[in-house]
Amino acid sequence: MRQVLRSARSVLAERRARAASDTGYLIYVSVLVVGLVAVPATLAIVRGLAQPPVVAALSSPGSARIVGMIAAALAAGALLLGHTRGPVVPSPFLTEFLAGSDLPRHATVLRPFLVSGAVLACSVGAAVGLVVAARLVNGAAASVSAVLVVLGCLGFSGLLTVFWLMGQSLPRRITVGLALVVVAMGAATNGDTLRFTPWGWVALLWQGVSTGAPSVWWPAIALGVSSLALIGVPALLGNLRADEMMAQSRRWQSISTLVHIGDVAGASGTLRDPPTRGRRRRIPLTGPLMLAIVQRDVIAAGRFPVRITLGSLALVGAGWLTAVTAAMPDGADWITALAGVSLAYLGVGVWCDGLRNAADNATPGSLYGGSPLTLLGAHSVIPLLAAVVFGSLGAVGGAVGGAVAWWMLLAVFIVLVRVLDCAKGPMPIGLLLPVPTPVGDVSILNAMAWQADALLIVLVVAGGLTVHVGAAGTGGAGLGAALWLAVAGTLVAALALRRVRALRR
Repeated sequence: MRQVLRSARSVLAERRARAASDTGYLIYVSVLVVGLVAVPATLAIVRGLAQPPVVAALSSPGSARIVGMIAAALAAGALLLGHTRGPVVPSPFLTEFLAGSDLPRHATVLRPFLVSGAVLACSVGAAVGLVVAARLVNGAAASVSAVLVVLGCLGFSGLLTVFWLMGQSLPRRITVGLALVVVAMGAATNGDTLRFTPWGWVALLWQGVSTGAPSVWWPAIALGVSSLALIGVPALLGNLRADEMMAQSRRWQSISTLVHIGDVAGASGTLRDPPTRGRRRRIPLTGPLMLAIVQRDVIAAGRFPVRITLGSLALVGAGWLTAVTAAMPDGADWITALAGVSLAYLGVGVWCDGLRNAADNATPGSLYGGSPLTLLGAHSVIPLLAAVVFGSLGAVGGAVGGAVAWWMLLAVFIVLVRVLDCAKGPMPIGLLLPVPTPVGDVSILNAMAWQADALLIVLVVAGGLTVHVGAAGTGGAGLGAALWLAVAGTLVAALALRRVRALRR
């Protein structure tokens, strides 16, 4: 078997052979990215997190429970992610060449799994290291405890990798059930139950990072021992099916191709699974056009229960984050505000399939009798209702006066931005023309800005005004922020109207 694998890998190495110029260019780009982006961004993040109000929030007694809930959410997310993109996604050729053979899975696809696990461990270690470094710079953490936190979180990343593989290897009904159990256990975590779950051990590590207490040692050791769950990896790899791996491999190859050519909308559409429920339920299109379209959007949303549930929960979380921004100290309010509006933008997106369909048919040869503006307006009803209802539930949970009213204004603005994004159309070819600079061609920045313009508008306008409202309260300054949001919404609507008219030509 080893000889077969050695021969197969030599063939694959020949197929992936790169010219010296390609390797040199890759090294050149890597050095530029590290020197011009990664290092300055890391220093800026550490300095921002090292501000006294932020460190005080990170060191507060309730922060450990929040850390435990985040760790539980990551574990549940890993279980759910495996069905869409597991840790074992080799190229279609490799999947057909090795995974489709009679050789055991634990030998043929172990390397892709190890690479994915290493990337996840580096990501977790980098994120935790940034926060711990900020507390060290501020003098709010002991060095030994900081090292133990990083090592413990690296052990937890091994457990996350196993959960991720379980999501790909086990049937979806089992992984969804396990994810719900993990979320419930994470939400119920308190001082008495912290010591019985891996996410509770992460919370205990965080709780003791500032004191260097001896109790910090045993959660770190427990997390290191929990990584022994990797022993079960060969069995989980053996449970993988070649056809499912091929389906994921082809999907992600298509997504990679679409991203490289700048079609991010097409790539995100490829991520959407086909309907799983209600496929035989008839969608009536009788009565007034507005009522028929709203009814159609409600029935169509019911065909994607998992995606709609996750999007609705994201809206609830966005409303809560927006509400608690007013109670956050300076520095941390920006984090909660930007996280809240980002979640809102993503959560509304799962309700916007009708908007995308209306924008795709905003052409002179449309299949529908109504005008594009009528169709876009009708399809905006359900996303707006979802944003207002679910986001208001989260805002009420924030228990901050005036938060619900501000969220409703944000919901209208975010839906308008979604309409603007749906009416974008294909990317202008001029944005792909070379832009020579002393550091190389930066035309990719134009393409990235065009793809992310809607999200940037939400972050700058909605996020910035949310911070302003939280700092100023709900008095005259809050009214001024509402007026500025109305002006920005009017400009967004005018730009969306211009894009719709351009699509019709």
